[in-house]
Amino acid sequence: MNVLLTLGWQWLAGATMLVACLVYLILLSARITQERQITRQLLERIEYLEDQLQSLRRELSGVSERNQPPEQPEPTSETAYAQAMRLAGQGLDSSAVAAGCGISRGEAELIVALYRASQRP
Repeated sequence: MNVLLTLGWQWLAGATMLVACLVYLILLSARITQERQITRQLLERIEYLEDQLQSLRRELSGVSERNQPPEQPEPTSETAYAQAMRLAGQGLDSSAVAAGCGISRGEAELIVALYRASQRP
């Protein structure tokens, strides 16, 4: 009888351990399922945010292109009158200004006179 009682308790203990392991596995399976669902939601959110980021980049690129100043034409060489003003600023007389810029002496005299008048206080 003692042997049967001992075997009964061992069987009961084994069965209890088996049930406990099954419950643990069921809970673990539920937890894994929950984690998979959270991971799937996070991946969907990341995909959505990547799409939004790409859209914003395209929009920003368009804004950037619209806000760029128009291309400036290459600067042309200095005009004869601008060159004459520069030479007058360097202190050249009207003859040297006319010769250096290819303008008439009368134009050079006028430019030199206007430059000197603008420099007087």
